[in-house]
Amino acid sequence: MRVKDQEEQLTSLPTYWFPTQTWSMRVGAGGMNNTTRFVDVEGTSYVLRLYETHRDMDKIRFEHGVLLALDKEKDKLPFRIPVPVELPSGETVVRLEAKEGKLAALFTYTDGCNPTWGNTDQLLHFGEAVGQLSSALAAIFMDINPVYPPYYEIEHIHPRCTPDAIHEFCLHPSEPFWQQHDELSYIFGRFAAFYKAIPELRKLPHQLVHGDINGSNMLIDADGLITAVLDFEFVTLDVRVMELAVCLSDLIDPAIPAEELRRNCRAFYEGYRQTVYLEEEEIALLPLLIELRRLDVFIHFLGRYLDGVDAQGVLVDIIHNTFEKTKWLQMNGSELLLTLLK
Repeated sequence: MRVKDQEEQLTSLPTYWFPTQTWSMRVGAGGMNNTTRFVDVEGTSYVLRLYETHRDMDKIRFEHGVLLALDKEKDKLPFRIPVPVELPSGETVVRLEAKEGKLAALFTYTDGCNPTWGNTDQLLHFGEAVGQLSSALAAIFMDINPVYPPYYEIEHIHPRCTPDAIHEFCLHPSEPFWQQHDELSYIFGRFAAFYKAIPELRKLPHQLVHGDINGSNMLIDADGLITAVLDFEFVTLDVRVMELAVCLSDLIDPAIPAEELRRNCRAFYEGYRQTVYLEEEEIALLPLLIELRRLDVFIHFLGRYLDGVDAQGVLVDIIHNTFEKTKWLQMNGSELLLTLLK
């Protein structure tokens, strides 16, 4: 579909939800996985999302089912979550064209801005919010199966990134990535270690996890208080501790002084464990799961490069970032656990 044609269809979508009401649309900042517009209807604002990475109705129905279940328990959460708005038909998804067209949905709107974690008090509240959401998700049992696999099933992350393809790319890189040969070889070594741990990961407690909580998927108000957790597109059934691993992975920046980094992680964990209790075996595997988050990001961008979506430079940056973080965890993972548990 041409960009102009898509935009014309996009601007007419609110009519599906508001056939008899007056509405207006304004441009919003979309993420990598969707196009976003804000819709104002007689004094009430909504968020219109056009899904860009897939056209799988089952994935969206599972996401919306989880959000609607969370909405029933909203009094237990001190922040808001996006709630899909029902169409007159009772459905929550519109397809732009017949059969294989892109999918769109409308959500409730929460005012706020994305946070930047500037001090340990903010990180404590960040951890509290993640723990509260994790506890709420643990109480939800869906009668349909998730489409997205757990993190540890990395062979399903991207159809072109099979274990054999990852092996070939990392150990026999093509000419554009010769200079990254040593980093790629190290990264593949971490894949090998992860593969060996999969049987242990399968034994860990599982529950629904958001899977992508970070500052870009949260909102705060003018006082710095968390007002919303957003973007449940990848919610699925996974090991419980993966939610914690994802958040800690984003907090770990090898460029930050070690003491400051450990202090930040400790503050986040202090907030998180106020509502979530982890078993010893979950905590013991936490460094590996933090690495898994980085390996998942690497596979995601490798797939985007192979699909022609991203340029070589984007993947080079991801390779370097993955190398730096996995190496840091190998050198400091045990000490990080002691920091969290002391």
